[in-house]
Amino acid sequence: MRDYDRVLDKPGVQALAETVADANDPDLYRQVMKGLYDVGHQSAHSSSVSFSIRDLQAPPIVRERARVLQQQVRDIIERPGLTDDQRDSAIQKLVAAETPKLDALLLKETQRTGNPFAEQVLSGSRGKIADLRSLMLGDLLVEDHKGRVISLPILKGYASGVDPAEYWAGSYGARKGVTSTKLATARAGFLGKQLIQAAHREVVTEHDCGTVRGIPVEADDPDNDGTVLAHAAGEYKAGALLDPRSLRDLQGTSLVVRSPLTCEAKHGVCAKCAGVRERGDFPEIGDNIGVAAAQSLTEPLSQSSLSEKHSGGRADVKEHQQPLRGFDLINQLVQVPKSFRAAAAVATESGTVKSVTDAPQGGKIVVVGAAEHFVPQDFGVLVTPGDRVDAGDVLSEGVPNPLELVKYRGVGDGRLAFVNQFRDAYRNQGLKANRRNIELIARGLVNHVRITDLDGPEGTLPDDIAEYSAIERDYRPRFGFRTGAPTAATGKYLERPALHYSIGTRVTPRVARELSRNNVREVTYHTDPPGFQPQMVRAMENLAMSPDWQQRLGGSYLQRGLLESVHRGRGSAAHSTSYIPGLARGKGFGEELKTRGVY
Repeated sequence: MRDYDRVLDKPGVQALAETVADANDPDLYRQVMKGLYDVGHQSAHSSSVSFSIRDLQAPPIVRERARVLQQQVRDIIERPGLTDDQRDSAIQKLVAAETPKLDALLLKETQRTGNPFAEQVLSGSRGKIADLRSLMLGDLLVEDHKGRVISLPILKGYASGVDPAEYWAGSYGARKGVTSTKLATARAGFLGKQLIQAAHREVVTEHDCGTVRGIPVEADDPDNDGTVLAHAAGEYKAGALLDPRSLRDLQGTSLVVRSPLTCEAKHGVCAKCAGVRERGDFPEIGDNIGVAAAQSLTEPLSQSSLSEKHSGGRADVKEHQQPLRGFDLINQLVQVPKSFRAAAAVATESGTVKSVTDAPQGGKIVVVGAAEHFVPQDFGVLVTPGDRVDAGDVLSEGVPNPLELVKYRGVGDGRLAFVNQFRDAYRNQGLKANRRNIELIARGLVNHVRITDLDGPEGTLPDDIAEYSAIERDYRPRFGFRTGAPTAATGKYLERPALHYSIGTRVTPRVARELSRNNVREVTYHTDPPGFQPQMVRAMENLAMSPDWQQRLGGSYLQRGLLESVHRGRGSAAHSTSYIPGLARGKGFGEELKTRGVY
């Protein structure tokens, strides 16, 4: 691995560490990393990074570019006939377009002159390009205490000093960053509590449920490391454990891997569907991987909120291109409020887009079949007349409401859509969230149906909310079911789960193509929908819908939940995948599932 052209900046060290780790030799890894640490430690004491007043000044070509931008902003301000909103929008678009160009020019020029601050940024040891820009050139766009962009670009660096107007504009976001640290722990902690309530029953209860189902993924996704193949791929058979080497062999291909979303364990999840966990092996029976997943997702979100003070109120250009972002977006995906902010238009029925017309109040009206869908003024339309869409397809920009996706696509496809949305929300924050942890949250959170038939599952009445996992476990295909190719089932309803699709999913042309593409040759279907409809329940009400009255004690709306349990005569299991009955009874809590032989 000796390479004298290797640059050991932050990405270079990470790449080297990954290369050494691939050798699967813990002693070698420890020696190499310790050696690198010693080299850095000695270098830091034997040499130093010094700077002068000259290093705090932006290069002349960059200052000239900033002066041109400042004049362009003045021209917009003095342009006659513009409303305040139009003027603000024009300034924001101009500065947002120039920001990455100024950053690239500043980094290039300071690197050329050997500026020590630029070297720190390039090495990854301290600071980012935005910090270098704030020091030498200015923050450019900043936001106020409500996260709105202020249309007064700051074009003076902190090394040279800002004028009163620029200082005042920047103070809003700076104060918000400081005060938000006081609230960050509470907000992230409350969200973490909701995630734990949703996923705490995802306990490993058996080694292998034997399912042949899985979710479609791309081999390039690093989160596939540690998963088990559900379908054969390349030279690897079904049941093979994926690692970095096999993923490199399969690069560029589509895979079907086992997942908690498709696990068929009688209770909880099985070790094979959970995959290899952080200890480097499959989890043991009794491991509560749901709680661990919730905690691992909450921690980076909390740290991200705490680190807001370091931005000094700078507005992230890429973030502000999103209609909703950060903690607010993630919390909204979990709580699915009735007033869903920045909601995208979602098709309520399958058919052809007949027209896209202007709405009287602004925005657009998209007509699909006989249904009209309103698209707000600031959101672009993603379809054109003549396009074929299925119920649940996204028609516009914005944030798709998970509740609507579950309603029209079914529990299974809704779960996968939730995983992708949740993961993208973290990525847009610059945070890492392992997909398999989100899958555990989605399995517990998106797990309810509304009963519509008098002959529904045992113990239910029409309009009851029941857990889908319990229904799937005991469900038997109804009289009149058929089996055939996915294309033959188009327009019908699945009677058995297939791939990641759940019972009751309407087989649209898109679903049929997805099944065929992933080598699902035969499905079981029925011409009539089942006696229930998918229903997403928000996180705060998740445990209030539990069939076990003692489990409801760990959630919200206790009075309502207990009264309903009394009216319906609900019972409670002494031993289950939930720890709440054990805590309530004060007996048997913490006993291993495998020693009790419950499962």
